[in-house]
Amino acid sequence: MLVLLFLLVDSPVIITEVMSNVKGSESGSGSPGDRNEFVEIYNLSSDTIDLVNYLIYDFDVNADEIYPWEDDSILINYPDLRINSTLIYPCSYALILDREYTSSDTTGGNVQPYNIPDSTLILTTDDTTIGNGLQSSDPLIMYSIADACTTSFGTPYDTLDDFPSDPGDGISWERIDLNLPDTVSNWLPCMDSSGCTPGKENSTTNAFDLALETQSIILTPASLKTGEDVNIEIRVKNLGLREVSEYELLIFDDENNDSIMNANELLIQIDGDLVYPSDSVSLFFTFSHPSQGMHNLGFKLDFSDDINLENNLVFKELIVSGEIGELALSPRIFTPDNDGINDRLQIDYRLPKSGGLLTLLIFDTRGKLLHNVCKKEPCSATTGTIFWNGEAGAKKIPSGMYIVYLEYRYQGSVTKAKKTTVLAR
Repeated sequence: MLVLLFLLVDSPVIITEVMSNVKGSESGSGSPGDRNEFVEIYNLSSDTIDLVNYLIYDFDVNADEIYPWEDDSILINYPDLRINSTLIYPCSYALILDREYTSSDTTGGNVQPYNIPDSTLILTTDDTTIGNGLQSSDPLIMYSIADACTTSFGTPYDTLDDFPSDPGDGISWERIDLNLPDTVSNWLPCMDSSGCTPGKENSTTNAFDLALETQSIILTPASLKTGEDVNIEIRVKNLGLREVSEYELLIFDDENNDSIMNANELLIQIDGDLVYPSDSVSLFFTFSHPSQGMHNLGFKLDFSDDINLENNLVFKELIVSGEIGELALSPRIFTPDNDGINDRLQIDYRLPKSGGLLTLLIFDTRGKLLHNVCKKEPCSATTGTIFWNGEAGAKKIPSGMYIVYLEYRYQGSVTKAKKTTVLAR
C-alpha cells in the first residue's frame, strides 16, 4: 500500500518502453526470456538526476534497487554506451537491462539483439532479474526513496482494466505521449519493424497523420450558375495515433492547373479543429460568387509534424455555368459499392418559387419507373440537395444509364426537368 501512495507524486523520470515478451524461449537459464527484457526510462527535466535512490517494482517480489551497469563486456558490441553511472542527463534515455544480457550462455539465440544508440545510459538491478522476470501482465512502478517521485507502466492503480497484456513475441509496449499519464490509451505496441526502440524515440511518439480524401470534400450544390454561392464541407481524417489541433487548412483556386498553390490563388486559410485518432472533423467554407467556368479547387493541410504528406492535398472540380436549369447531378458516374468513393448520386435542384410540391423519380432508359426518390414533398426553399444510393427500396439497381426526372407543382404551374446519370458497380 505504501508503494501505491507514490503514484500520487509525479516524477521527472518516466517509464517510456517495456519489453516483457522477448523473442525466443521464455524459460531456461540464459534463455532470451531471462536476459533480453528491458525497461526504458526518460528524463523529462532540464536537470541531471541521480537514480541511485530509485527502485523498480513489479508487484510480485520485493522492489529492486537501481544499480549502475558495471560489466564492461557490453562495450564489445556497444563501445560508446555509458556505464558505471546512475546519472541520467536531461532529455535523455536510459535502459534498465537484465544483468544476464551479456551472459556467455547463449541458449536460445538472440544474443544481445538490440540496436542501442551511442551514449545511452545502461542500468541494471541488484539481482539477476528485473522483478522476478517481467511477465506480459506485470505492471511496474519506479520510485525514489529520497523524494517519493514515481512513474508507472500498466496502470497499477486499476487492476480491472486487463492492462498490460501480451503485445506479441519480441514486441515492446511504448508510451505514446511522454507528457501524458500512464493510461491504457497512452500505450501501444511498438510499430517499428524491429519490434522495439530501446534508447531511442518511440515509434508511437510522433505517429501523426492527418489526411484528406476527394470524396470527403462535399460541394453544395455540386454545380451552380453565375452569382450563386457554394457551401463546402471538408472532412479531415486523423489516421495517426495522436490527437491533433495545431494545423491549418488552405483552400485555393488552382487557376493555372499546376497542382501548386500560388499566393494569388489562396481563397482562405482555416484553423483546424481538434481531431482525435481514428476520427474525423468537418471544416466549412462558403465560396461566394465564383466566376463562370471550371474551378479546380485545391485543399491542402498544413501540418509540420505529419509523417505522410502524400494524403494532405486533394482537388475537387466546381463548374459554374451561365444557366444550369432546374436539375444538376454529381458525380458524372457514381459507384455505390460502399468503398467511400462516389457512393451516392448528389441531386441538386433549383425551383422557381418555394412552397410547392417536389417529386424526383428514377427511370431506366426504356422509361420504366424504378424508384421514387421523393414524391410530392413540400419545399420551403428554392434550392436543395438530395442524395440517392443506387437502390430501389432494399433492392440494388444494376449498372447502367438512368434518368433522373424532376417535377415541381406550384399553384397550378408545373416545372419539369430531367438528366441522365451512370451507375457503375
